[in-house]
Amino acid sequence: MSTVAQTLIPTNSAEQSRPADPQRCPHSTVTLAVARAFDVDPELGLSTLEVSARRARCGANTIQSVRPRSAWRVLIDQFASIVIALLAAAAAVSWATGDVIEAIAILVVLVINALVGFATEWQAGRALDALRRQTRTIARVRREGFETTVDAEDLVPGDIIVLNAGDRVPADARLVEAARLQTEESALTGESTSVDKAVEPVAFDALLAERRSMLYLGTAIAAGRAVAIVVATATHTELGRVGRLVATSVKERSPLEIHLTQLGHRLVYVVLAIAAVVMVAGWLRGDGLWMMVEVGISLAVAAVPEGLPAVTTLILALGVLRMARQRAIMSRLTAVETLGSTTVICADKTGTLTENRMTVREYYLSDGRTIEVEGNECSAARDELLERALRIGVLCNEAVFRTDGEKETVTIGDPTETALLVIADALVLDVSHERAMHPKLAEQPFQASTKRMTTLHRRIDGQHFAALKGAPAVVLGACSTYASEADSALPLDVEARERFTLANERMADRALRVLALAVKHLDKEAGQPSDEDLESGYTFVGLVGMIDPPRPGVADAIRLARIAGIRTVMLTGDQLNTGRAIARELGLGAGEPHAIHARDLLGADQSQLAELARTTDVFARVSPEDKLRIVEALQQAGEVVAVTGDGVNDAPALKRANIGIAMGQRGTDVAKEAADVVLADDNFATILRAVEGGRTIYANIKKFVHMMFSHNLGEVLMIFTAIAVGLPLPLLPLQILWMNLVTDVFPALALAVEPASQDLMKQPPRDPNTRLLSRRFMVLIGWQAGMLAALALGAYAWALETYGPGAHSRTVALFAIIAAQLGHVFNCRSRTRSAFEGLFRNPFIWVAAIIVISLQLLAVYVSPLARVLGTVHPSAIDWLIVGLCVVTPVVIVEMTKAVARWKKAAIDGRAVSASSSLGVT
Repeated sequence: MSTVAQTLIPTNSAEQSRPADPQRCPHSTVTLAVARAFDVDPELGLSTLEVSARRARCGANTIQSVRPRSAWRVLIDQFASIVIALLAAAAAVSWATGDVIEAIAILVVLVINALVGFATEWQAGRALDALRRQTRTIARVRREGFETTVDAEDLVPGDIIVLNAGDRVPADARLVEAARLQTEESALTGESTSVDKAVEPVAFDALLAERRSMLYLGTAIAAGRAVAIVVATATHTELGRVGRLVATSVKERSPLEIHLTQLGHRLVYVVLAIAAVVMVAGWLRGDGLWMMVEVGISLAVAAVPEGLPAVTTLILALGVLRMARQRAIMSRLTAVETLGSTTVICADKTGTLTENRMTVREYYLSDGRTIEVEGNECSAARDELLERALRIGVLCNEAVFRTDGEKETVTIGDPTETALLVIADALVLDVSHERAMHPKLAEQPFQASTKRMTTLHRRIDGQHFAALKGAPAVVLGACSTYASEADSALPLDVEARERFTLANERMADRALRVLALAVKHLDKEAGQPSDEDLESGYTFVGLVGMIDPPRPGVADAIRLARIAGIRTVMLTGDQLNTGRAIARELGLGAGEPHAIHARDLLGADQSQLAELARTTDVFARVSPEDKLRIVEALQQAGEVVAVTGDGVNDAPALKRANIGIAMGQRGTDVAKEAADVVLADDNFATILRAVEGGRTIYANIKKFVHMMFSHNLGEVLMIFTAIAVGLPLPLLPLQILWMNLVTDVFPALALAVEPASQDLMKQPPRDPNTRLLSRRFMVLIGWQAGMLAALALGAYAWALETYGPGAHSRTVALFAIIAAQLGHVFNCRSRTRSAFEGLFRNPFIWVAAIIVISLQLLAVYVSPLARVLGTVHPSAIDWLIVGLCVVTPVVIVEMTKAVARWKKAAIDGRAVSASSSLGVT
């Protein structure tokens, strides 16, 4: 017995010059040669001993799903940040120098941050688990001359499998027999319609979607019957090859993760520089070395925004929870923010942009009328001729309605035939009654060679008639007359044929799948008609056009995405004309959508591919590898790419994208596991809501970064300046920690939930290369930090003059810097708009202000806490000074904002005037 290959290696471009190998290229090899190569008789199948031997060599027919992150991995990832590492180092130094309380406080913040992030991401993982549907597949197999059922995991190369309509294909297989066979392959290839299958081999270099002689794991039998030889199992199938692409795809870090890492690196340098300068300066001034080490550590602690990781995690967690309520489940915290920075959405057509079900769009009747169908309503009243067309579609049809218990009625069968049933039922033609009144006597099933289907029926009066549907050219060739307005028929002359042919071409140009309908009334006295009687002599009734329609709301979502500066690109395994027609209907591109075929990508390098990706609206007939290359080319060109999809063929691109978005209802498990976001409602419009949420989150992150850094830098400048001019230390290390961990966090959380600006989705996406702390932003933070430090130092200098060095002066300094920071919180709501604009739109900012004030009262009037912090009761004049410190920052910043707005208005006015004058001249 010859050795059976353990793997079936798919062909690639490098192998296309080699001669066909039955095991490598079964699609292009005759069935007998394939059976010989796998040493099996299709009539008998394998023996039990041979099955056992092959299973030992090839293993079980299973594909390991993309493993979700384990609990410990999710927890460890919460600490994978240089800011977290910096805080941990600060805690260690505090512990080593005897500041145990300070060290514990920092560690508590780190633990809370990690637990919040862990809980949110773990909950998202559980939600994804609930969406997954794990099914056990049974296969009918022929072994030792008998047919039996086995678990699909037990199949081996060389097994003979038997499949019927509705069965899932359990492995890659080469057809041996095919009777009226059609498969549903949209999950693997993106083909939106059923694919006709045949035993005859195809071209050696045929694309996957065009290999009519093959069946593939993960697809389903839509109609007919098949017998096939298993040629590949487990990871060696086409589905397994896609799985390998998923496994080898590297996930891009989110823009926020990159920015926070850059920010952390900068903080390390800043902290080390501050500590070194202060220690050296104090030591040179004559202060004790160890005292200056402690002061340097205090300044380092002041420079590090301890609340930044916790607040960032919390705002992302809130975003995840908010999107979950809107039916979008995020598997990573940073996913929602990444959506906000998206510049390109690469959307799979079938099942994502479209409904993945054929729908009747138009009837062209033989009397010249065009009847458009929108949803389940037509543009004209139902008349006799339309009813005749509907009746032919119902009778010459193998699809059926099926009701499962109390669930709604569903259609079973070929998608084109179910579409004819659905429209007939919607236009109030009783399907069951029509079939009962016109019982089927005989049938000539649809075959790829004949491109037609004929059924013979008997009416209640005993009259026989034949119903015919099929390719327009074939049906017109079988017709000799056409139906007129009345119940009469006119000769099908050359002019009429040209008219019907032209109507077919117009419908096909719009990517409609067109079928022709005809009927033939037979002589009741002639008896049972022969096959020859059913070949010709029909009366043409009309054409019906179908398409997989766009999902409701998708066109509006694409339009809103364009307004927001986000380009949508269609990636489809479907035909070029079909993709272009759907793109035209959805409004992709400017004017006529630019569409190219996958073959145009052959030989293109990354730069050429990136240029094509930037200018093309539709990529048709693309494979999983093509989708992956397109996504990588866009990323290398600097785009932040979101990929949407629902099929196995989308999984590699979903994983490689900056943000992968899978459909939750119709999406495959492989797609959902590879994605960052799962849309539980399969609604493309949800993506735009998520984009708005992501942009809002990033804007709010910048707001609290603005607040935290100006606050912390103000503290550093205050302490450093006091030391530089010879003043006593204005704040103790624990007082610094109290400000950063307690009084900063609540205002930061309030800014984190600041409502989105009304023009947020009218702005272009931010440049992904723009740093979180740009030069202009750092200048703004710098001068405002100097303002806060100057106010606090002024109050401290007054306190030293009034009370002398000690606890009272430090209490005034502490309350002055906190008061100035509290006023500055309102400035940070916007860098351009007034702090008083929409002042009560965000009630949380007032709640935060009340909490901060309450905490400061506790810090002086609760004795145990006052002793720990080293504070005393302020006097009435102290409270007045503190009140002035609240108001002054708001007044100063409001004045600068007003000047900036006035300058911008003046510049815009000059620009408008210049444009007007140019227009006049």
